[in-house]
Order: sequence, then C-alpha cells, then structure tokens
Amino acid sequence: MKCVSVIMPCYNDGAYIQEAVDSVRAQTYPNIELVIVDDGSDDPQTVEVLKKLEQDGSKLFHSNRLRPAGARNLGISESSGTFILPVDADDRISPTYVEKAVQILEADEHVGVVYCKADLFGEASGPWDLPDYNFDTMLLDNIVFVSAMFRRSDWEDIGGFCTDLHDGMEDYDFWLSILERDREIVQIPETLFHYRIKPVSRTTRFLKDDSVVKQTYRALYLRHPALYEKHRDKYAMILRDALIEQLFINRKYKESIAVAEKLKKYPVIRHIIKKFVLK
Repeated sequence: MKCVSVIMPCYNDGAYIQEAVDSVRAQTYPNIELVIVDDGSDDPQTVEVLKKLEQDGSKLFHSNRLRPAGARNLGISESSGTFILPVDADDRISPTYVEKAVQILEADEHVGVVYCKADLFGEASGPWDLPDYNFDTMLLDNIVFVSAMFRRSDWEDIGGFCTDLHDGMEDYDFWLSILERDREIVQIPETLFHYRIKPVSRTTRFLKDDSVVKQTYRALYLRHPALYEKHRDKYAMILRDALIEQLFINRKYKESIAVAEKLKKYPVIRHIIKKFVLK
C-alpha cells in the first residue's frame, strides 16, 4: 500500500491546527504520514501546540518564513510518500478523502491531480461555489484549491511549488505545470474538503489590489508559454467570451444603479434602496 504524505504548513495557526490534524488522523486510508512545517511561528499558543503534536508523534520541521510555497516544498522534501496532499493548518478534510483520491491516482497513470468539492466554515458557511472542473476554465483561472492530491514524481520533475509568486497563486502555477505534462485533473463529486474563512487572509489581501492581481496573472502566463501556445485559439475564445460576459455584467450593474438613483426620491423605498442597493 503506497504511502500518502500530508504536508501541513503552519504559521501562528495554533488555534486551528488541532482540528486539521484530527481530520488527517481520522482518515480511512491507513498508510498516511503527517508532516508539519512550522514556518517561523512566534505565537506562544502555536509554539506550545506544535510541541505537543511533535510529542504525540507528528513529524515537525522548522523554517523561517519561507511562506506557504516554500514551507510545502520543505515538507515534501522531508517526506517519503508516493502521493502528496497539502492541507493548511486551519482547514479540514473528510475521513474518506485520502482513500478515494488514491484509488483514482492508482487506477489511471494519466491522472496527475485529484481534488473534490468543498464547503466553507468559520466566518462564512455553505458550499464553496467553485465551478466543476473544466480544462477551458482552468486556462483562464484557478478552480482547484491547494488541498489536492498529486504524485511526488511530478513535484520532483516540475521542481516544486514556485516560491517567486509572493502574492499567492503558487498552487495555480503548479497545476498548470502538471497540465503541461499532459496529465489530467479529476474532481471527486463529493464534498470532502472544508475551507476555513478567516476575517483576514492572504487571499483577501490579494483581491483588494487590482495591480497585484494583474501582475500575478501576467507572471503566470509568462511562466507557461508552451501550454498557452498549444491552446492559443482555445484560450483566445475563452478570453473573448469572458470579456463579453463581463461587459454585460457591468451594463446590468450600471442600469441597476441608475434605476436606484431615480427611485431615491421616493421616501417610501429610500430606506430599502440605501440598505440593500447603495450600501
């Protein structure tokens, strides 16, 4: 039975990591190696929790602010698994996730990535409204979260997660690299991953600065010229459709704002407009 290494970077997530670890230990797949990378935590609670986890048998390695991509690379390099599953220290996985992902990877050597449907918990709850996996959509934007299983051999051939993308999206970059190898991505049609929403995260900061978003996506495109050249015509049509869709969304938004402005003069509905439309 092949070993699966679960790689868990942690930076000051002492309030959450026990939940993440417990979800890994509850897996139905028996051959799992948990590797935790403490990426320079300076929160006393986190330091204490990590010390206890190490005493309980978890493999713990220390790094000095390598950030998520670098911490994952370190953890994978210190692991022994045939298959790799990153799980962040504030998230959770359902008990059958590893077992079902391994079955798919072992059944087809052309599959390079296996993930699942997901839901949210914490500051928000409910299904994570990601589209089902589609190669065309993947060329345009990332729809596969980092807690997906892949082959260690692919990680080695690619050279690991890119550590130069300081604002994130290193998982998207890694998936594009796997697609360049003509691997397939498969989505398990079950909710087996649970993503914690926190008041502030690297993702929320990233999405607040359009210049950073543009710069990051430009870098991603330039890092994968062969993939985008191979699918040049398809990518052009996807971009065109996305642009048209955005133009129509903007038009509807402007029309709704214009209607709201006209209706503001009516006292009866002014409060409703202010609360639900113009807030």
